[in-house]
Amino acid sequence: MLLAAAAIAVSAGCRRYGEPAPGPTAPAVPDMAIADLHDLCRDRTIEIDDEITIGGYVTSSDAASNFYKTFTIEDASGGAEIMAGITGLHNIYPEGYYVTVSLHGCAAAEHYGVMQIGLAPASYDYYPTEYFSARALLDRHVTRCDTRHAVAPMPVAAGEMTPGMCGRLVTVGGLRCVTSERYPDMWEANADGTWGGYNFFATASGAVLAVYTSAYAGYAAHTVPAGNVSLTGILQCGKIGGEEFYMIKMRDETDCTPYD
Repeated sequence: MLLAAAAIAVSAGCRRYGEPAPGPTAPAVPDMAIADLHDLCRDRTIEIDDEITIGGYVTSSDAASNFYKTFTIEDASGGAEIMAGITGLHNIYPEGYYVTVSLHGCAAAEHYGVMQIGLAPASYDYYPTEYFSARALLDRHVTRCDTRHAVAPMPVAAGEMTPGMCGRLVTVGGLRCVTSERYPDMWEANADGTWGGYNFFATASGAVLAVYTSAYAGYAAHTVPAGNVSLTGILQCGKIGGEEFYMIKMRDETDCTPYD
């Protein structure tokens, strides 16, 4: 069903529990790039029966509770969200560690422009894939490896984003919060100047980017900086109040960097 793409070689061992330590055993070599899998499920949920592996470095963290039961990975081609189904993922899959994902028995689909990998959804599910239902099942499909490599966020300008960037860790500069000025009545817009909900940031040329912050995030009640900022996080896209936006999902409050 699926065509194999270029393999990504990683010379490191893999383990499922405990702190990583150097090991001689090589991990499963991915036989499909993340972007190639994403191309197959942009408009539908696919269930995967083939023995296919993808791999990537962890780019998100749920330590600040802005990510809930999911984490993201990326390879050289693109990013993906793993529907892990458990909390405390920053302890199990810390940022920068390499993981492989065995896709046999999994489902893949797109949500807010990001490819999700999990289980096939029930007819009543909100998400196009379902969370892995137990830690044992997650461990059967996802393996953390002994190698670590910090992923540098991809610099991108607001107004120059493309759908293929969704799911990747990006950084965008030259922004200023304009929520209360331009979108005070937008659905879930946070016009009181704090992070929780949607905030909108614009460049001097008028390009607009949205930022979503969960009400459960540890910094949701903190004040959004009023001046110039750069933003880092996982790129998404979708409709807010019926209007299409590219969106940033920050890992924590330090992903917003004020500057003069």
